[in-house]
Amino acid sequence: MLANGGVIIEGDRLEVQLDRTMTSLGNASLKTGSNVILGDRIEFDSQNHATHSAGHASMEGPDSLVKGPSFHLNIDDNTGEMPNASFFMYKPLIKISPLGALGDKLYGQNPGLNNDLLSGVVDRNMMPVNGETKPVLGLENTDNTEAKKVSSRGDAEMLFFEGDSKKRLLKSRYTTCEVGSDDWYIKSGQLKINDETKTAVATNATVEFKGVPILYTPWINFPYANQRKSGLLAPTWGTTTKSGFEVLTPFYWNISPNMDATIASRYLSKRGLQGQGELRYLEENYAGILAAEYLPSDDITNNQRYFAKIKHQHNFGDGWTAGIDAQKVSDDQYFSDLSTHIITTSKVNLLQQANINYAGDVWQFGALAQKYQTLDKISYPYQRMPQMTLNGSKDWDWGTSRIQNQLTRFESDPSSSRAVKAGTRFSTYPSISIPMVRPYGYITPKIGINYTSYSLDSIDPLSASAYDKTADRTLPIVSLDSGLFFERDTRIVSRNYTQTLEPRLFYVYIPYQDQSRLPVFDTGIADLNMGTMFIENQYTGGDRINNANQMSMSLSSRLIDANTGEQRFATSIGQRFYFEDQKVGLPNEVLRFGASSDIVAAATARLVNKWNIDAAWQYNNNTGETVKGNIGTRYNPEPGKVLNLSYRFTQNNLEQINASTQWPLGRGYYGLARANYSIREGSMIEGLAGIEYDAGCWQSRFVVQRVQTATADANFAMFFQLELGGIASIGSNPLQLINRNIPGYKSSGLLPDNYRQLYNE
Repeated sequence: MLANGGVIIEGDRLEVQLDRTMTSLGNASLKTGSNVILGDRIEFDSQNHATHSAGHASMEGPDSLVKGPSFHLNIDDNTGEMPNASFFMYKPLIKISPLGALGDKLYGQNPGLNNDLLSGVVDRNMMPVNGETKPVLGLENTDNTEAKKVSSRGDAEMLFFEGDSKKRLLKSRYTTCEVGSDDWYIKSGQLKINDETKTAVATNATVEFKGVPILYTPWINFPYANQRKSGLLAPTWGTTTKSGFEVLTPFYWNISPNMDATIASRYLSKRGLQGQGELRYLEENYAGILAAEYLPSDDITNNQRYFAKIKHQHNFGDGWTAGIDAQKVSDDQYFSDLSTHIITTSKVNLLQQANINYAGDVWQFGALAQKYQTLDKISYPYQRMPQMTLNGSKDWDWGTSRIQNQLTRFESDPSSSRAVKAGTRFSTYPSISIPMVRPYGYITPKIGINYTSYSLDSIDPLSASAYDKTADRTLPIVSLDSGLFFERDTRIVSRNYTQTLEPRLFYVYIPYQDQSRLPVFDTGIADLNMGTMFIENQYTGGDRINNANQMSMSLSSRLIDANTGEQRFATSIGQRFYFEDQKVGLPNEVLRFGASSDIVAAATARLVNKWNIDAAWQYNNNTGETVKGNIGTRYNPEPGKVLNLSYRFTQNNLEQINASTQWPLGRGYYGLARANYSIREGSMIEGLAGIEYDAGCWQSRFVVQRVQTATADANFAMFFQLELGGIASIGSNPLQLINRNIPGYKSSGLLPDNYRQLYNE
């Protein structure tokens, strides 16, 4: 290791003059600190620590490499100059994501933090602007053991070294393209690079693409490594049938390492100028997002329009947490007019709630206040003002005891036509279970008592005779769950597997009690599937408990790869058998007839040829008809190649085909497509078509989308994006849209090198 200020000079031949000047000739090198200087001839003045390198001169540090015909450098203060310089940066670039239209998030510039509080507040699977699937909020990888890789480069007529980690370049060019490719670059009168802060500042800068200037700015700063940086982001644009041509100009504000914000203006040619903002914060004990959009005067509706959102989660310690999650829009058509995402445009109820919770080893407590803004003026859920839950569970030597308690005040929206306007429900369900488990199987008997009481204080006069203002219900519940495990070794084709056979029986008894005069606040019928077949009550919510004297039976089998332990195939089939008729039901529900339920079956396969298949089936053996069915397949042989096909059917309700793909077309082109078609309605629900091109250091995407909204007519949107190697994204970013529509999609710019196509030179 060199002493501070020490140097090592080597070469084919060394000359020393008056113990002051050393000259290395032929394959010359000089090492000082973390820098290595090379050249055909290197002169070093030991008195003033000045060096001059001539002929194939270069200097390499931890983060960069500079080359030129010659240069001067003072080693003490790292000042000097290099004419006709070329430079190469080793650190990977970060891609900056602006705030998009409603439904988009700020992905890309995020605090390098990790906190479980983000669950339910900040989606850990948020996609950065480049479509990368790694979580955006996480600890940085500080492993520097990998070989250095050039991620960006440039040249300048003159390069000045201006102290530790600082360089100034005159008449420079900057690009992320490989040597020999100048498809795009930032051309600037002056470029300042700071290796310590990993930022660059360019003045009088022009972004040129294929030799054509496409963006000019008198001043721009940007990070060139995995750092956040305040500043203007590249504008985006697009067009929709509802709002016309739009341009978004965002500004990113790096407030602190654990807080950032984006402020943007969005001009819509048919509607006017909209302001947008989003603030994100992450501390050790709390995290959240605040977002707002405001259009002072819509040129079409002549009304002010807005959207507001707050999501916050707080950990107080000792098991106590609290949160708030609320959204509000100015009018029912806001999403259908101003958003292009079907997940957003299909919303009809906006959640507005606050909660506080406690979780201990035995007891769990929760208090909730919840209401909704209903956009379709039809589906008004009851408000919970408030709801309090207290549950307890304790394991003993002989088994497990549990108790579930809940007190809820229900209130209907004033615009709702519900018969019961307001009421209070209290329920408690203590139970005891005794699991008896062995390696070959298990038996679990359980007994409990469910008690529920109602107090109704506001009933529509026309429906008053249908309900009791005060009522209660007490029901014992007895169940017996059991299962066996069998396995054997088997061989299929040339692979060894372990095959299992797993029968299961579940019996439950609940006596009948008339519940027809009880209100229905939050109760519905659970879908019959392999999961709900083994529950005590077929109703969700607490307003109905079915009478039951029934046995559920299923048989499951799995194939597990003996070499890898991976489950390759699994299938289950089951049915429920009734020993008495259904007597409890919801209003307008057709009560069950027959001694057995529909047959349900499910299968999943993960085949070695990269095909994945999932299927489920519900069959009514009394009518001989399929009640529900779905099958989905995915073929994903390698990154950048994916094909998804699915079919869904629900009797008298739904029949849809869904297909999507990302597929290489050759020479760097990828086809993108998705179609969700309703056979029952004979119309397209959502369609997407596009093409993506990967040129190595830049990518372009063109996407057209059609969305059928829940509250208005279909909306069409068009997206074009030019992504320049991590420095800028120009146009309207469709990557979040593509990721949602095409499961398994991978941005072409992020594909491993061995899977990337050769592109047109």
